[in-house]
Amino acid sequence: MHLIDEQNRKIEALEARISKLEKRLAKSNSYNPNRVYVCSVKPFQKLFEASGKNEWEARRAVRTACNAETSAMFCEDSAILCEKYD
Repeated sequence: MHLIDEQNRKIEALEARISKLEKRLAKSNSYNPNRVYVCSVKPFQKLFEASGKNEWEARRAVRTACNAETSAMFCEDSAILCEKYD
């Protein structure tokens, strides 16, 4: 019985720590209305850039612009570079 009580105390302590860490994580990733992501790709000599309020949106926009003027194989996600500005 003593071992079970000890294990239960450890579980409670770990759950409390997890809860605190989850709250810290949520706070650090909080919404920032000024945050902008800028993504670019340069297949040859032409630079395509796009921005968005999140990285997915900026990547999609730059990929769409690139695909409109070049072959999709030059606009792959692995070639797109993104930066975050707060």
